[in-house]
Amino acid sequence: MKKKLRLLFIVASLSLAASLVIVACGKGDFELLENYAQDLGVSENYMNDKIEDVMQQTPEPPPPPPSSEQPVSSAAPPGSSAAPPGSSAAPPNPPVSSAAPGNSSGGGNSSPVTPSSSSVAKSSAVAAVGKCKENNPKSGFTCGWDGYTAGALLTPGKILKPATAAPPSGCSSIAWNFAPDTSGMMLNYSCNAVPAAGESALGSSRYVLFAELECDDGKHINACNPKDGWSSKKAPVFDDKSKCEWEKNPTTTARGGTPKKGTMTLVDTDHICGNSTPNPLVNYKCVSTNCPKPDWPSTGMFTDDWKKWDKKHKETYKVEAVLNCPAYSQPVTLSCPDLEVSAGADHIIECKGDWNAAACGNKNSATLKMDECVEINVLGLDKSHQAGVELVMRCQAAGSENEASVSYTLSLNGGKGTTCTGSYSCNNTVTIGKTKLGDNEFGTLCLTQLAGKSSVKCDFGQ
Repeated sequence: MKKKLRLLFIVASLSLAASLVIVACGKGDFELLENYAQDLGVSENYMNDKIEDVMQQTPEPPPPPPSSEQPVSSAAPPGSSAAPPGSSAAPPNPPVSSAAPGNSSGGGNSSPVTPSSSSVAKSSAVAAVGKCKENNPKSGFTCGWDGYTAGALLTPGKILKPATAAPPSGCSSIAWNFAPDTSGMMLNYSCNAVPAAGESALGSSRYVLFAELECDDGKHINACNPKDGWSSKKAPVFDDKSKCEWEKNPTTTARGGTPKKGTMTLVDTDHICGNSTPNPLVNYKCVSTNCPKPDWPSTGMFTDDWKKWDKKHKETYKVEAVLNCPAYSQPVTLSCPDLEVSAGADHIIECKGDWNAAACGNKNSATLKMDECVEINVLGLDKSHQAGVELVMRCQAAGSENEASVSYTLSLNGGKGTTCTGSYSCNNTVTIGKTKLGDNEFGTLCLTQLAGKSSVKCDFGQ
């Protein structure tokens, strides 16, 4: 009879161990085993031995855990068919439940009770590691986040601190730890000490607080209210189509680095930033080591710094668009394309769709002083325009000096200069280039030599 009962128990134990392997491995969470073992009233070592035995497909059952770990049912009467304590033939009998160590009919249950799905879910919800897992909670002690109101969403940027609590009787100290989210509680739980100054809440997070008590009877870890974490509002973000773009890249000192408007849309589900959608305010920050200043100027020009460059100097800047939302303290950023800046030009003539005065914004001329340059661009020419049209700069020495002789030299894009010499004045025409469809960037025309006058005035056209 004992052999039959022993055989039945071995089969039941192996079946249970196999199911635990499936549950644990399927969820990727071996933390569940400890909870199963506690519910069943057996040691964790015993459960691990069972699992290893099943995975190796060994026909013989593993040896039982040490007798010191075997729970003895006080309800088992003499002569019970259950194996006696300390027997090497069979493992201990788990109780029916934690509330009933024995059943009313007497004797321990000879087969383990599988926990219900609800008990598994409950165990999973608190299956964390280290100090962010409730463990041997102190009875009668309660704790929670300061200022928490049931059902209220946490505003991002709020400084999170534990509500004031004194160590209960028999305890000497409280240490506070928190987890920034509940989604990774199983295996990758991030557990941090609450800083003395508090923790600044982020958006789209759920903060779970734990109190670690040092007491006369050992350590206790209590989960604080709300035990499922204090949920924060959703963080504002730029949508997937948002992008930072420059009006012109590469640029020059004359044009400056001006970002395009209307290229970013904010998703602010919980209206943290107020009514700033769909065109949120953004600040532009220069983040490379060569930035003259951290804040990118609204004009797009570091004029004082760029004027110090020689005509061949170039820089590349890294700039970010940063959401300007005072109610949300965390940075929400978009990287802009690297901005290439050359000293190249002190003046700019930029025409759109044509090269007449109106298309150039009535700024189709430039007055150059010694060592100054003008950049010329005609952008967006469509099929209504003829390609191959020759465009020029017509220049004349200007100024009030009454010199009998005047001379100046103009150089296009660093090439060999064209010199004009005359009495009292000198007129010169410099060919800039021929048109093509699309964007035409003709480069820079620089005044490299001047005598007899203070400046040279150049008009752009055909």
